Amino acid sequence: MLPPNNGDAIEILLNSRHYNPAYTPAPAQQILTICGQNIGTNGSIVLLSGLPKAGKSTFVNSMIASTMMSGFNKEIWGIKLTPTQEKPMVGYFDTESSEWDFYSNINRIKRMANIDTLHYGFNAFNTRQDSTTDNITMIEHYARNYPASVIIIDGLLDLIINYNDEKESRHVVEWLKKLTSQTNVLIIGVLHTGKKDGHTIGHYGSMLDRYSQSVLEVVKDKENNLFRLSAKYLRSSAGFEDINVQWNGSEYVSIGNFPVATKKAKGA
Repeated sequence: MLPPNNGDAIEILLNSRHYNPAYTPAPAQQILTICGQNIGTNGSIVLLSGLPKAGKSTFVNSMIASTMMSGFNKEIWGIKLTPTQEKPMVGYFDTESSEWDFYSNINRIKRMANIDTLHYGFNAFNTRQDSTTDNITMIEHYARNYPASVIIIDGLLDLIINYNDEKESRHVVEWLKKLTSQTNVLIIGVLHTGKKDGHTIGHYGSMLDRYSQSVLEVVKDKENNLFRLSAKYLRSSAGFEDINVQWNGSEYVSIGNFPVATKKAKGA
């Protein structure tokens, strides 16, 4: 038990962070599940990692498309994104694609969901031409002013100038932590891995690994034109079997069924 604060700023802050036995926080809401496993909840960060052009956007598309599907079992390849009823919107910030690729990507989402018109609760933004500062400002404005429970950032590298700068990396990651905490939004971010070691790049990637609820990895098998999604680090789940999809010339299709047995990720 702390003594009453004396008006000092640090005392006020310390007291505000102290455990309160009379307070019960609202239960965490599962927003992103994979094969029934809890991957992302409100107020958290989920990281989707992989080499450039490895197929990360394909799995992001499946997450978004699952929110627009009709019927009870709204999932694609076992992937299900469920915005909350209180904040039903989903914001998607594409910081990397050209205008043509961005619009082509949105069309792929519609085909996956088997719809002609996007759901009213989905907002997609193409911010490739915008600066690091402007990207951060727009994302924060959207999180604080729109009823979105999910914000997808593809990709996170465009929020930082030097991913090997410890101070700047810490600043951006702390901003993400604060934003998710204060707005109760789930942020799903896409980040590249290094070609040599397969780790998320720089001090920035290491810090994001540490503070993310889940870190997922996408690997491309060029010989078989296969894309594999696997669990790398999980905090709230025992894991799931790898998800394999393949381009058949007209669409992505799942290869094999989802086994009941789970694959345990590091840190689970």
